[in-house]
Amino acid sequence: MFGTALLLATLAGAQEFPYELESQRKPTIETHGDVLIRGGRILPVAGPVLEQGDILVRGGKIAAIGPHLAAPAGVQVIDARGKVVTPGLVDAHAHRGSDGTNEGTDSITAEVRIGDVINPFAKNVWQAVASGETTGMVLHGSANAIGGQSMVMKFKYGRPPQELPVPDAPRMIKFALGENVTRMSSADSTRYPRTRMGVESVYRRAFEEARKYMAEWDAYGRTLEGPRPRKDLRLETLADILRKRIWVQCHSYRADEMLMMVRLSQEYGFKLNLQHALEAYKIAPELAKAGVGASVFADSWAYKLEAYDNIPYNTAICTRAGVLMSINTDSLGGTVALNVDAAKPMRFGGMTEQQCLEFITINPAKQIGVDKRTGTLEVGKDADIAIWDGHPLSVYSRCAMTLIEGEVYFQRRDAFGVDKASTTKNVLDSHPRRAPQTLPASAAYAVIGATLHPVSGPVIEGGTIVFVNGTITAIGKDVAVPSSAARIDGTGLHVYPGFIDGSNTMGLSEIGGIDVMGSPSEAGSYQPDLKALTGVQVQSAHFETARFNGITNVMTHPSGGVVSGRGAVIHTFGWTAESMGLQNPGPLWVNLPGGGGFGRPAEADCADAGFNDLISGGWSDGHLLHAHDLETGGLLQRRRGGGGGAPTDAQMRPINEFFDKAAAYAKARADGKDVPVDLQLDAMIPYVRGERPVVMRVRSAAQIRAAVAFAKQHGLKPILLGAQDAWKETKLLSSSNVPVLIEPAGKSSGFANAPTADWEPYDTPYALPALLKRGGVKFAFMSEDNADAMNLPFRVAQSCAYGLSVEDAVRALTLSTAEILGVDKQIGSLQTGKLANLIVTDGDPFELTTTVHHVFVKGRPAPMESRFTRFRDQYMKRLASSERVFGGG
Repeated sequence: MFGTALLLATLAGAQEFPYELESQRKPTIETHGDVLIRGGRILPVAGPVLEQGDILVRGGKIAAIGPHLAAPAGVQVIDARGKVVTPGLVDAHAHRGSDGTNEGTDSITAEVRIGDVINPFAKNVWQAVASGETTGMVLHGSANAIGGQSMVMKFKYGRPPQELPVPDAPRMIKFALGENVTRMSSADSTRYPRTRMGVESVYRRAFEEARKYMAEWDAYGRTLEGPRPRKDLRLETLADILRKRIWVQCHSYRADEMLMMVRLSQEYGFKLNLQHALEAYKIAPELAKAGVGASVFADSWAYKLEAYDNIPYNTAICTRAGVLMSINTDSLGGTVALNVDAAKPMRFGGMTEQQCLEFITINPAKQIGVDKRTGTLEVGKDADIAIWDGHPLSVYSRCAMTLIEGEVYFQRRDAFGVDKASTTKNVLDSHPRRAPQTLPASAAYAVIGATLHPVSGPVIEGGTIVFVNGTITAIGKDVAVPSSAARIDGTGLHVYPGFIDGSNTMGLSEIGGIDVMGSPSEAGSYQPDLKALTGVQVQSAHFETARFNGITNVMTHPSGGVVSGRGAVIHTFGWTAESMGLQNPGPLWVNLPGGGGFGRPAEADCADAGFNDLISGGWSDGHLLHAHDLETGGLLQRRRGGGGGAPTDAQMRPINEFFDKAAAYAKARADGKDVPVDLQLDAMIPYVRGERPVVMRVRSAAQIRAAVAFAKQHGLKPILLGAQDAWKETKLLSSSNVPVLIEPAGKSSGFANAPTADWEPYDTPYALPALLKRGGVKFAFMSEDNADAMNLPFRVAQSCAYGLSVEDAVRALTLSTAEILGVDKQIGSLQTGKLANLIVTDGDPFELTTTVHHVFVKGRPAPMESRFTRFRDQYMKRLASSERVFGGG
């Protein structure tokens, strides 16, 4: 029966799709290094903005920049009118094009070289230029204290390997500190070192051995007498580090170990730059005094214990201290949103547009020693140029074209026909800084004179919203305000419903890779009576960081087994789990065979992973593990993200039998039969009756068809989660009235934003929401990552540059999510009678130039402090003290 239903669904859902082959990736423009880029808004980084300017390129170099330049005879002209032109982005930490990342067998493998395994035909090299990147450092992994030699290269996709290295770039080598080196998460590792103390000893012993080696050769060179010393490639490399011929790029997380490495660099005299440097803000004065820079993530945190103290203010605090900072991707594949990550210090730290552009252009160029060639648009530099639809620091932007040394390596192709419906913005929004208003405790509040965005109706300019005892009592232009209400001057402000994250395990898990820090997954295959709210830890740091960016509600859920249990829609603010509960129990969570299961690793810092099966396969859907951990433990399961066929009848038989048994039990109870009480089957009754939704994770089109068929067979009310291939099954989903919860594109690290198949257009993950809207499929968004939930609004908004309207993006984060989860009578829009879960901003809540001034949950102002702001305030005080007492050091 199941197989027949699936076959019928397959035939009914057949559609034709656009594709992307190698021929589609080849630009139609060929310049041979001579080109005139005409009429763009030029952001040179090295100087002021040129509103309508031209760039003349001759022989791969920038020959002139200015208005109304003439194109020499025979020189190709690229029309950049209405677009923004910047230097090509520089990524100081990537793993693209490398056929191998880690030689982790020994603690020291300095003799191996990434340059020996570079593949210029790797698709992930093309995905880099599709992201606006032109130059990067491809590093060895972090599985050992001293890894292999890294390579600084141009992302010249498809060119001969010898053309990729930057010829005059310094030699680089990867060092690493912390858990990746000690392998403390591995139960069977016996390799030295096992402690941070041992890591330091490895470096000291290595450097002393190198000094002896150098002395032997120096002595021999003075006399050329006696036996010639033994040539040792490993010691030769270490000696070149001490001679400053090789720069050290050191993977590091904790402040204590970073400071140890700084002191080692001073003692042994090698040139050092820190990578990741998650706690750099804690030692910013020391780094500035030592002249040590850092290339960091914008905000990835909590994927393991070492990363728990990372804060998005890291870049701003270190910049304030005088540390040379850049933001990187640590990426292995997919297109990356490095440009959006670079904008985050505007919201988290008040950095300027110019500073944020420098974090991904000239600063990383300096850190990898190529700033004389690239990183700014200046006459005489390499013509490494990115052309954008929209300002790259706006969430409403996309890369339109990328040139390396004047030749086009990426040219956008609108395979899905979304560009005409897209939103882009060439100039960043600007809002005057307003001091935060402290709100008194009150049972009633009124925001007066604001722009109100009800979502359920038209925008109200200069409107007022009143809420009393947690409920919205009035909204409109002519609204009476109770005398008892605390008043908020809404002039210049905007009010939106609070955002809703459709799926994660918030409150059930805290730090990836540490089982005792969370318990979302129970033993056993069928546990429908479990309730997620029971395990919610109110003090989880993820609630406050998500709330800070406007997330007022999340759907948290159990994971594991076949039937995991029942989720709960909860508020992100409350004193007890009961007070945080909005819908308990909520949907039932079911793992169909092949669907991937619930709970995924945080993909933020996956770069140093480097297993070949990681690169070819993808992520495990089991536990919240991180690739930095997986690289040393070998725990990663292979998975093709989004691929895979439908489950077989044999795989489905046990779950079909369980649902049939539950349906029979429900019918017997409804008929008044005297049947023994079974708590597990009792919990199933509202789901097999179709009264409450059942969430099923799927990836491929075949799995989507299987899930829809399964739901129809058992009379379920389905919600599909993940559904990367939902754009291929819009007819089936729309006609069956099946909604989907999707993860938006917009990530920067790991296998970011990669299509599920090599032949799919590169922008498929970004265009997915617009394609679902076009196909009449109801959809909403989810993060599936507690630490990254705070970025959900920014990631959703990036799809607006690929055909999704801003209004639909807001709706999908608010009312649509509430409708899909069955809580739209309580939250999701600004309407009288609904809970006052809302946010007050000074502009577009998606843009990183905007400040969220207030968040209300059930009508109460939620604290705007978080783990991030507490560390920020603590270390900004330390920085101020250092500047005053020690003169900045």
